[in-house]
Amino acid sequence: MKRLTTTGLSIAVLAPTASPALADPGAPGTTFPELPGSSLQNACTALVSNPGALSAPRSPTAFTITNGLFGDACFSS
Repeated sequence: MKRLTTTGLSIAVLAPTASPALADPGAPGTTFPELPGSSLQNACTALVSNPGALSAPRSPTAFTITNGLFGDACFSS
């Protein structure tokens, strides 16, 4: 009985944290409005206005992602 109670309490405590993972992600491009889609100028402004976005020390992976976003947002048509 003690094991059953412990299992039940564990499930009850962990269930609320699992619910976001089971949520419907929605259509592509609608769940992350900060990503550049139709608002490339906003993405460029966000990167340029944040002084640490392009100059802060970061890993090679982060460097590739940030600079790729900067190139796409600010220099693509």
